[in-house]
Amino acid sequence: MSPSGGGGGLNAKVVAIVGAVLAVALIAGGVWAFSGGDDGGGEAKGGAVPGGGTAKQLFSLKQPDTHVEDSQGADGSWATKKIYAKSSINAVEGYRMNGARAWRVPLGGPVCSASPHMTADHRTAVAYEGGSGGCNSVAVLDLDTGKKLWDKPIPKGEHIFGGGDVSLTVAENTVALSWIGGYAAFDIDGGPPLWKSKETGETCEHARYGGGAKLLVVLDCEGSLTVNRLDPRTGHSTWDVKLPRGLDDGRDVRVIDTDPVVLVLGTGGETASEVMTVDDKGTIAGTFSLGKRYEPGCGLGGLGGEACFNVVATDDVVYVSTKEHTGKGDSTLERTNEVMGFDFRTGKLRWKSSAGADRTVYPVATEGDKAVAYVPPKLDKGGQVVSVSPDGGKQRGLLTLPDDSADTQDEFRVPTVGTSNSVLWAGGHLFLQRGLLSGKYEKDAAPLAMGFGG
Repeated sequence: MSPSGGGGGLNAKVVAIVGAVLAVALIAGGVWAFSGGDDGGGEAKGGAVPGGGTAKQLFSLKQPDTHVEDSQGADGSWATKKIYAKSSINAVEGYRMNGARAWRVPLGGPVCSASPHMTADHRTAVAYEGGSGGCNSVAVLDLDTGKKLWDKPIPKGEHIFGGGDVSLTVAENTVALSWIGGYAAFDIDGGPPLWKSKETGETCEHARYGGGAKLLVVLDCEGSLTVNRLDPRTGHSTWDVKLPRGLDDGRDVRVIDTDPVVLVLGTGGETASEVMTVDDKGTIAGTFSLGKRYEPGCGLGGLGGEACFNVVATDDVVYVSTKEHTGKGDSTLERTNEVMGFDFRTGKLRWKSSAGADRTVYPVATEGDKAVAYVPPKLDKGGQVVSVSPDGGKQRGLLTLPDDSADTQDEFRVPTVGTSNSVLWAGGHLFLQRGLLSGKYEKDAAPLAMGFGG
């Protein structure tokens, strides 16, 4: 989920700011890559982590031709066994694993918020800017067929602005969305709202949603903040947890996962200051500080309610990457980092798994009780995908990307500073992708997306 700014002018400013920061990051970021860890990881001395096979490049998609002058956000990507789907210019497009376009769903404007989740039968939701008025419409798509199942304006009334800073997610066959002054939930099949905000008298704002296996909401009740688990059919709360002081508003909370429940909080003006875990009964399990050492990969400012891409969790371990830092070698240009494993129940550090000499590593997903981490490329060496064990952080190779496209792989900034993840791991395939598309006067040769598989 990745909300964009409110009305047309604000949204353009947000996109421009994100674009500028991305440009600076790409220019100044340099080249990264990754290897196995010590402290249980078995450092690989700058080489690839043993294990896995060499991936084939499945496709490289060109950025679309556009008449749009400025950069445009393109949040949202999903993958099934047969289809990779990606937001593009005023549309969502589906591609087969050989890069051939299978379908295209045109929208009335750019995608401004997209659920990162889909249903078991591969349906998902996006919000888009339909004409003037900012982020003001929502559509549900079937990702297998490319059919737009329904499309409607975001509700509005005399006292409710129909759009703005939209938080959108899909959970348990329910589409939940909130915006400036209102909220509503719909059955994925469509129809009237299952539940919605009142025209007047609301004292609590639905500031954030988290979806997937469960539905969570961050409630901002005149400065008192809680995270609540909701019954998606009724909107009724089944448990709530009071959030700590120091949060300016509900947009200082990111929902990283709903099963298990993991939150990233931003206090003291920080985008991300600490991690909080919550058990199935709605009791705080553990917390730990992020400080200046860690790189959770969160979107800029308060953008993106589910947008912290380098924190992942299982029932036992929360995996988070550290920031790049100088390695142990003599060269100040040598950069490295670690994946750190924290106990889900206590918040205590269990182990660290070092990337190795002149390499970096970022967790991006989980499989079973392990984390899946991405290794950006290094010079003429392709990137890599590895697993990170919950017991000591041992790393094992899953997929090594081809060396001949290392330069192009490096076009995708990891960790991202935007509101859409630049790395998607699904079904043994790795997808590198852009969440910000160039306007016609700033066109570059970087792809829209690349896909890799065994």
